[in-house]
Amino acid sequence: MNFSKLRPKSLFFHENLTFRQIVVTGVKRYYPVLVVIFVTGIAGVCWSIAEIAYSTEIKSDNSKRQRMPVDVVEIKPVNSFLRKRTYTGKVEAARISELAFERSGKLINVVVDEGDSVQAGMVLANLSTRHLDVIRLKLEAELAAAQAKLDELIAGPRSQTIAVTEAEVRQLSAKLKNLEANHKRNQQLSKRNAISKSVFEETQYDVEQQQAQLDAAKSRLSELQEGTRKEKIAAQKAVVANLDAALADNQVDLDDARLTAPFSGRISKRYSDEGTVIPPNVPLFRLVEDQKLEAHIGVPVDMAKDLKQGTKKKVQLNGKTFDATLKAILPELDPVTRTREIVLALNSKAALHLVPGQVIRIEIEEAIPVQGFWLPLGALARGERGLWSAYSVIDGKNESEFVLEKRQVEVLHTAGDRVLVRGTLTAGDLIVVDGIHKLANNQRVVIKSNR
Repeated sequence: MNFSKLRPKSLFFHENLTFRQIVVTGVKRYYPVLVVIFVTGIAGVCWSIAEIAYSTEIKSDNSKRQRMPVDVVEIKPVNSFLRKRTYTGKVEAARISELAFERSGKLINVVVDEGDSVQAGMVLANLSTRHLDVIRLKLEAELAAAQAKLDELIAGPRSQTIAVTEAEVRQLSAKLKNLEANHKRNQQLSKRNAISKSVFEETQYDVEQQQAQLDAAKSRLSELQEGTRKEKIAAQKAVVANLDAALADNQVDLDDARLTAPFSGRISKRYSDEGTVIPPNVPLFRLVEDQKLEAHIGVPVDMAKDLKQGTKKKVQLNGKTFDATLKAILPELDPVTRTREIVLALNSKAALHLVPGQVIRIEIEEAIPVQGFWLPLGALARGERGLWSAYSVIDGKNESEFVLEKRQVEVLHTAGDRVLVRGTLTAGDLIVVDGIHKLANNQRVVIKSNR
């Protein structure tokens, strides 16, 4: 531009100056303003550069933040799961007995009272036995006499008795000879009619009578020499045995007059006192075996089939757990509960804390057939229409890039910190295990754990 052509005099803030003067004057006068304008321009340029750098850094950070590191688990299918079911029952004593006398009598002594502990075989009460004692004395005397007679028969006759019988035989033999000789003389006289016929017949009768006596004596001698007949000994043994049986029966009556504890336990009830005439089979005590307790619990029929005797179980009461052993599975069905009763023998520790009649519980696992996948509880987020959702890690568009894919699932069962689910899942899927509230569908992630 040719400044010379400009008017030599121009107004500049009401002054007539040349263009050069105007420029020089303006620069001098407005130098601070120009400096401010220049500095402001440079600062704007720097700010723009910084803003671009900061925007680039934010974008880089957002890119990194979108690739969030996650922990995953590879899921595997299952066909069933074990579910714990709780069943209740009662604590019962292993044995409870209503103790009674088997015979009637007057109660003269009661040794124990309600609440007392007793040991097996301990005498608890007694009946009067006066008439039984008398009967026993009589039987013992009869037995002694019968036994003496049996001993005599077994020993046989004494030698002195045999000697006396032998002498009797010799005496009868001598007398018989004398009578025979006299009879022969009378026979000669009778032939000559010297004596009457009646006298002759009388001597003949005397001979025959003497002969009979001699035969009897010889028989006794033979019997004594041979000893006692075995049949006679057997008969006497039977008499002795009968008396022994009578004494044994008497001893049973005496034993029945003494009531003893059939097992160790505690007296729960006492029904009568001394002086009462007790009829037979009327309870006097109720004895409970409190050292051995059992749990009687009803379970479903199908579950009872899978239980085995002798297996170890655990039962609970008031927050305490006790060991138990499955003792029996009763064969009958309870008509009220429609369950089968199982009997569990509790350990000795239970007897210190439990009493019969308390309600006790048992947890039994049963296999439920269902197909699904186990997931950590932290892998689920609430979805829509009552369903739940989980995030599966899948391959992205680029190599070594992973993105999230939301899967809808249905919860089948919860066990502690695990849940059994089914839905849009397949075996081998990588499911995010926690922190899913920070995630979104199609978000890029980095797997922290090894695939």
